Amino acid sequence: MPQEINHQVIDEKTGNAMLLGEINREGMQQLGSWFLEEYEAYQPDTGVIDEIKSLKAEFPRVFIVLGTWCSDSREQVPHFYKIMDAIGFPENLVFAVGVNREKKAEGFCLDDYDIHLVPTFIFTRDGRETGRIVETPSTTLEHDLLNILLGPASIH
Repeated sequence: MPQEINHQVIDEKTGNAMLLGEINREGMQQLGSWFLEEYEAYQPDTGVIDEIKSLKAEFPRVFIVLGTWCSDSREQVPHFYKIMDAIGFPENLVFAVGVNREKKAEGFCLDDYDIHLVPTFIFTRDGRETGRIVETPSTTLEHDLLNILLGPASIH
């Protein structure tokens, strides 16, 4: 039986709903106003966006591990989607998993991914990791994405 997408549970610490397991943009938008507020407020660097577009690079797959209870996830994930929209990134190449405060999600074995902080954006091509952005970008999300597309070094 396939897992339910955007499964809501109650965060015992806050009493608020959080998403566990496979999630998508719509699920995050339904969870509260934070997604749309951050998405609309973020203004990516248009020069970097244009540079990414000019690469004509094959888009990697992106695996996002996030906590809808986490302030960094609530900030960075909407920013990520804004960048993806700006560069025309196919949303079907993004797979997101919501985790609890222990970085676990029922039905998902995340141990192999070395997740300690959320959000973690893992970029892969042909099944191999080409880079990751952990918790907060080193400069900006779009600049870190450009560095990942340009070379094999991970951004931590």
